[in-house]
Amino acid sequence: MPRQGLGKESILQAAIALIEEKGIAQFSMGELAKRLNVKPASLYNHVDSLHDLLEQIGLAAISRLTEAENQAIQGKQKDEALFSLAEAYRFFAREHAQLYRLILGLSKLDSQVLEKGAGDIVQPILHVLSTYGLREHQQYHWQRVLRGVMVGFAVHEHAGGFSRFPVDENESYRVAIQCIAEGLHRAGKEAE
Repeated sequence: MPRQGLGKESILQAAIALIEEKGIAQFSMGELAKRLNVKPASLYNHVDSLHDLLEQIGLAAISRLTEAENQAIQGKQKDEALFSLAEAYRFFAREHAQLYRLILGLSKLDSQVLEKGAGDIVQPILHVLSTYGLREHQQYHWQRVLRGVMVGFAVHEHAGGFSRFPVDENESYRVAIQCIAEGLHRAGKEAE
């Protein structure tokens, strides 16, 4: 019989907290059971497998990132929306580094559910790009460019890769997004 108070949602929230605290590499069903003060077998009354739980955590992480993106761009267009989106993305990657790492590794889980969820991350980006007057195929190219810059910057920053030179990382990020903004303006004019 399932333990009183133990359910999918409480397990999910405890798993997210454990991952954010100790890291995805240290996460296991055994560690989660300790956190919840239950036997590992008790968890399987509520989740099918570690893969299933990681899938649910991934979806929750994607939902949080997507919510941050959507809040950042609400009521904004073009450069204002672009810079706001880029900052929200970077903030999420910094503040939720382990959940972000999980998002980046979702393709390894081979899940159609997660593939759809990962597509949700792109929707706010495509919305911002649409305000530049780009054609649909251009939006797809530019979302790859923008995501490449945001992901690359976040990963490199997290690894301490920007510590060598005495210049502000925030300014470097602003310069990178400004380069994209300028390219988007040119591409928008060419699409007219």
